[in-house]
Amino acid sequence: MSAGVPREFGELIARLKDGGAINCRDCSDFLMAYLDKELDPQVCARFEQHLTRCSSCHNYVETYRQTVRLAQEACCPKANPHLGKMPPELVAAILASLGRAP
Repeated sequence: MSAGVPREFGELIARLKDGGAINCRDCSDFLMAYLDKELDPQVCARFEQHLTRCSSCHNYVETYRQTVRLAQEACCPKANPHLGKMPPELVAAILASLGRAP
């Protein structure tokens, strides 16, 4: 078992390795390990099989991915080279609205 997969998933991982199916709750529980690529390949395949059959879980995973990407762009200078570079006109307008000189 990968270090990134919490021990409480051990029973579920064993069930999946024995051919059991993953359900929506399992999908939610495995989300972080799946996105971090920490799942055993066989478990990952079951996870992805569920995503192809369940549009709700597929949409949930894609929305989560987009949220992570947008948060990185908003907060990480490497992901967004424009971060912290405010146009001088905007700075002047904000200061003027506050009654301060630029």
